[in-house]
Order: sequence, then structure tokens, then C-alpha cells
Amino acid sequence: MRMRSWAAAAILAVSCGTIAPAYYHWVRFQSGSAPYTPVYAHYDLNALQNKTVPFFISDSGPTQMASGDSFGAVISQIRSAAAVWNGVATSDIRLSFGGLFTAGTTMNAPGIQVQFSDEIPPGMIAYGVPTIANDAVQSPSGPFYPITGAVLMLRKSMAADRPSWAESFFLPVVHEFGHTLGLQHTWTSSVMSTEVTRTTTKSKPLGLDDIAGISVLYPNDKFKATTGVITGRVTMGGAGVNLASVVALAPNRQAISALTYPDGTYRIEGVPAGSYYVYAHSLPPAVQGEIQPVNVILPVDPSGSLMPSGAFELAFAPGSSTPQQPYQVAAGQSTDGVNVAVNPRASVNLFGVQTYSYFYYGDNNSKYTAVKPATLLLGKTIGRSVLTGNGLPMSGAGLTISSINGFESVTTSPYTSQFLIADLKLNPTSAEGPRHLRFDYNGESYILPSGVQFMQQLPPAIQSVTQNADRTLTLSGSNLGASTTIWMDGVSAKVVSVQDGKLVIAPPPAPAGYRGVLAAFNPDGQSSLFIYGVDSPAYVYDTPALAQINVAPTAVSAGAETVIEINGVNTSFDNWLPSLGIGSSDVTVRQVWAMNATKAVAAVTISPQATAGPAALTVGSGLLLNNLAGGFQVLPNSKPLYVAASTITPGTIFSGGQAVLPMVNLASARPSTVTAVLTDRTGNDRIAQAIATPNNTITVQIPDGFPLGPTIVKVIVDGVSALPAVIQVDPRPPSILAIQSVLGTTVAASAGAHPGDTLQLLVINLSDGVNAVDPSRVSVTSPGIADHSVQSVTANPSMPGSYLVQFSLSTSTPASASLPLVISIDGRSSAAYNVAVVQ
Repeated sequence: MRMRSWAAAAILAVSCGTIAPAYYHWVRFQSGSAPYTPVYAHYDLNALQNKTVPFFISDSGPTQMASGDSFGAVISQIRSAAAVWNGVATSDIRLSFGGLFTAGTTMNAPGIQVQFSDEIPPGMIAYGVPTIANDAVQSPSGPFYPITGAVLMLRKSMAADRPSWAESFFLPVVHEFGHTLGLQHTWTSSVMSTEVTRTTTKSKPLGLDDIAGISVLYPNDKFKATTGVITGRVTMGGAGVNLASVVALAPNRQAISALTYPDGTYRIEGVPAGSYYVYAHSLPPAVQGEIQPVNVILPVDPSGSLMPSGAFELAFAPGSSTPQQPYQVAAGQSTDGVNVAVNPRASVNLFGVQTYSYFYYGDNNSKYTAVKPATLLLGKTIGRSVLTGNGLPMSGAGLTISSINGFESVTTSPYTSQFLIADLKLNPTSAEGPRHLRFDYNGESYILPSGVQFMQQLPPAIQSVTQNADRTLTLSGSNLGASTTIWMDGVSAKVVSVQDGKLVIAPPPAPAGYRGVLAAFNPDGQSSLFIYGVDSPAYVYDTPALAQINVAPTAVSAGAETVIEINGVNTSFDNWLPSLGIGSSDVTVRQVWAMNATKAVAAVTISPQATAGPAALTVGSGLLLNNLAGGFQVLPNSKPLYVAASTITPGTIFSGGQAVLPMVNLASARPSTVTAVLTDRTGNDRIAQAIATPNNTITVQIPDGFPLGPTIVKVIVDGVSALPAVIQVDPRPPSILAIQSVLGTTVAASAGAHPGDTLQLLVINLSDGVNAVDPSRVSVTSPGIADHSVQSVTANPSMPGSYLVQFSLSTSTPASASLPLVISIDGRSSAAYNVAVVQ
């Protein structure tokens, strides 16, 4: 299979000082004529363990950092930035830290390498680029071009004004991880916008456009069931417009967008239900350092790259300069025929506007932090911001700024030679959320989605940090509450108590002398970084007892699965789950379990294609991180006997039940003697009954009352010991016994239920049958349909041990003779229970 790296083009596509269009991907069209169907580049989820791409951080690290920064802090922030993409509920792909790696390590499986380099061009912070196969691969959902790996490059000499804890470091790293997953740029102010127009924050790093973009590449069942689609065509003089940016805009909500195909058609997926205005705008011109418009790698068809059509005036559907009608979008449905007719113009001059507000701190407010976008407080008469952008008159003369479908009026005045003052006059009906700003000047219009943010309260502030006798920390300040999260560098601290505006936290473990920067994050998207920026408060650890962590074994055959034990001294693994990384994409750490405070186990798979030799071994907990270059050895494939635990379906092994263990490299299909020893999380061993069963399996009887949780299983077959494995012993899954009306009568199959009906399920094995169950832990689902809303979960007094789960059948439920209902709690799911649905 031929590969190519798009590095040369992509380097020009990630400069921090430029802007970019709607959510977009690496796109090829296999036909040069309509109808156009895009073929995307993305990872092959079926080729990944747990649908997860590992990333590895170079052990060379940066050579220069801001004062008070450290390589450990940089690593924690990179890991935290990658984890942002794991929070997308409608996407199946995940990222995991594979540890540090040493240059020259052979990696055959897909993975992302985070490197540090002095060869990043001036004006750039970082760049991320995937390696994409030239040949398409067929899948059940259609063809795609596999991403086979990626590089994320950071500066070796990190800027003093971009310490690792700053928004200006974190958000670009989130952005570059997006590139490594297959996303290009956006012009809707989300994290995949470049730094100029990006309006997301470290507290809320992803926008709707980012969520839709990644979900288009790696959708799960929730994506199409919970969001809608807008389709249409952009035309100029009756001809289709290629690479027009089409944006769906709603008041007080982030924008979402897509680019048109060569015939002018477009498809915006991932649109939350609601009412939207739709407009189209032309891509801005290339700026210095760019070889293509708006920093996007152009789509290609059999004839080559497809350039954008000519410039045109911004227009709202169906073809006017101002919004005419909103379009309704429903979950699971497509709103079609939203066409936009546009008129040509000579060039695009007005673009790339940035807005700022300022927060003051220090003695006599002598210091300030500039926050972008401008973040303004409700309850005032005027909200003041400053702004700059390409094509804006710095005198303000002739410039009109308005809030799209908002209630605020805007006036401008000169500020400096490069900035304008913009005062937004608030209305009593002004509400919290983003405002989309429209700029009109010299006959040209430009819209900046989420141009300013209105908030009900100021950002959280940490004004003092006090260490307590038990080594917890008391944080005092303002706007700190029960919904506030506290981070020490890139690791979330544990909140112990909240009282009188003070938070008591347990900081993550770290080495003695470690300097960790504290930041408070509130759900509204604001953080204490808004106030203190690079001067954020820090805590220096004076940990008296040195924590030690070691692992065994440190050498495993290629082509095997096994368990690696992680043992600690002065550790707290039960509170701070350790991580294990082996610096090669050919070695996968599938999961880590804490057995107790000083012991954890990791399930590891070594690819049969792994190259024998050394790899870095990285183990840590919280902010503790130990790395040993060459500390792990991949041995030549000796075909050892092992349990293929990675193929066992989760939630199928129960106390008192049977575990069917797939075996690999059995010497005989009919072993004569089989022994199994189970070790629970307390370290107690128990011999279990085991027999050889068909298809190269060993069936182990889990004793009644066996402790739940991770269990090490050691199997001996005809005197040969298999490599140890970890299995998870779970409670039995919930089981639906009946579906009833709220009066308790069973819903007859002949009558059926109706969309929107309030019903209840009679369920066993949901919990202990006595204690209350929080409804937020429980979901009732059907394939391809938005979740049915759960209202209450109550113990059933007439049938001890059972529960009544009241829910509303989704209004989007279609008629069906047998709609499957599945109830889930904490990852445990029932078998489907079918019910008839009539309209």
C-alpha cells in the first residue's frame, strides 16, 4: 500500500496567525462529475484496539520553557489536551497515552508521535499532520483512505509567554490533535479554527463544529439519532459554487458549518435540533505564508486539486443580505433544499476579526490579562471590548457592527492604530451565551460566530492557597462553588469539600519539589486563567515520603497478551489510577485496574508484527511520572500459550457464572488436564473448576460470592502455564421482565405503545433492590433512536429485589412491530426487550 505524508502542505496549513473555513476533512472525490460523494481520510477503527489511537511523547522534551514550567507539566497538559477528544459522546474514536518514546523506535501499528523540533517555521506554535494511504479501502459504510499514523510537532524552545498551563498552549495542542485525527480547519470559531478566530476556552475547548466534524469521521449510533442534517446548494449565476462555507446559525448557540462540493451542494451533519438561519460566505484570500486559500488542503478528484470558485457576497438562504427565515432541524431527520443564491464580488477584504476584553489583577489592578473572545458581564449597561481584523477601518468611520438576532446595539470608537473599541449596549432581555457579530463596511459583510460571550458572573479566582495538616489544600477566592473543578497542571484534583466560597482539594501525587500551577474551571467556560494568565498561583510539593513505582514483567514475547503488575510504595493507586505506557504503537495497554493502594494490574497486547527490541517504559500516577528508556523488551515471537482476554465481551463474566476463555497456541485441541487459579483484588487465590471446551476455549466456573472487580486468572494446560490474564467479574446485567403502563398494567403486544407515552419497565439486577438509584445513571435506548427519557427509578415493594423504571418513549420512535428496548446502568446493559409501537 502506497503512503504519503501531507506534511509539506499541512505545515502551511497550521500557522497560528491565519484563519480557515467550515469544518472540513481531507477529501477526495472518485468521480469528476455530479453527484459528488466525498471520500474521507480517517483511521480504520476495526484495526485499532478498543477503537483507540495511542499517542507517544518524545523523551527528548523541550530544551527551553517558561519560568516555573517543567517537562512533567508539559506532558500532563499534552495528555489532558488529547483527552478532550475522548469526551465527544457521538464519536467512537479515542486517544490514549502510550508513554514516552525514544527516537528510532520501530512502530508498525498506527499511532501519533508528539515531537519537539527547532525546525518549525517562525510565527507557528505547532503543527499536526497525518500520513494517509493513497489507496482507498472499502468498508460497510463506504470507501475511505486510511490514516496510518501522524506527527504532532511542538517547538523545542517554548515561548516564555506560552507556558504549558496557559490557554495559548493548551488550545493549539487540542487543535493539532484534531489534525492528527483527520480534521482540517473551520471558520466557526471552534477549536479547529486557527488562533485568530478561535473562541473556545480551556474550560470548554470544543465547539459544535468540532464535535460534528469528528463525529462525521467516526460516528456512533448516537450521532445520527440525536442530531439532524441540513442540505442544499450554493449557486452563483445558476452555477454551483465550490468550497463555499455554509453556516447554520442560532442565537445564543455556537455555529456549525460545512464546505460545498464542486457542484455547489453541501451537507451539514451533526446539527442539534432547533431553529437556524443559514448563510454562505466566500473563503478569504491566502495571507502571507499560505499557498492555498484559508489554510485548507484542497479536495482532489481524478483531474487534480479543486480550487475554490470566485469571491462572492455573503448571503442568507434563500439569497438575501439579511436573515429572512429560520429553518427547523429535528434529531434524526434531514432538512433539505436550503439553497443559497449568491452574487459575485471582486475580492474578499473583510475577514479574521478578533475581539478582546481585559481582566485586571495585582496591586491596584496593575496587571491585566487579555481574553479572547471578549467576555462581558450581564447586568451592566455597556459591555466594552476591543477588536481588530483584516479590512476594518481603525477610525471606525463607515463601519457598522450588529449582533445577529440579538438584542444588543454596538457603537465603535478609535482606540489605537490597530484596534477599535466596541461598546455593546445591553438590553434587559440580554441572556447568557455567545453573540454572533456582523460587520458591514464599504459594501462588504462579514460574520464572526461567537464574536463575544455574555456571562452571568465573573470568572473564578483563586486568591490564596493554604496547606492543611492532612496535606489537602484550601483554596479561597471568588466564584468558587460545587460545580468548579480544580486542575493542578494537566491533572484534575479531587474536591474534598465546598463551604463558604472555599474549596478543599486533594492534590494529585507529585514528586517532592514539583511546582504545580492551579487553575479553577467553571461550567460556563470561564476559568481563573482569564484573570491571572501566566501568573496563575502555584503550589510546590514538599511530599515527605518518596513514592516509588516498579513493574513486572518487563519483557514479553511478540504476538501475546498478558498482565503487567504495577507495584508502588507510598502510593495511592485506589485514588489515583496509575498509567502504564510502553513507547511503541505495537504494544497496547488495553486497561489498567487498581487492586489496592499499592498494586495495580495492566492488560497488555503485543502485536505479532512487533519488532523485537527495547522500548521506553513509562509509569505514573497523578503527576508522578517515571520513564526508563529501553526499560521494556519486546522478545521474538515464541508463540507462548495465552488467554485472548481482549476478545472476551465485556459484562459477560459474573460471580457464580462461567468464564469462557479463548486460548491461543494450545498444544492440543483436547487437553487432558486443566487447572485455573483466580486472584481477587485483595490478593487472595482460589482454585476454580476448569475444563477444556470446544473451539480452543477453557471454561472456568467463577465461584458463588467471588468478589467483583478485576481478577487475575492463571491457567495451566497439560502442565504448561499460560501467560496470566485479567478478567472483570461483574454484577449480573439488568433484565427487563415486563413493560407496563404507569398504572402497572402490562402493555399488550396487540395494543402497543405510542411515541411520547410514559411507561415503566419491571427490572431485576439493576441494583440491590433496596437502595434508591439515581435516574441519571440509567438509560433506556433503542438502536438508531434518541434515548428514551428516564424520569424515575424506584424499588418495587411488591417484588423484592426489582425496580420500576419510569420513562417516556421518544417522540421520534417510528412504528414497529418489535421495537427493542435496552436498559443500561454504569456500563451494564440488558438483553433487548421488544415492544410494539403504533403511531
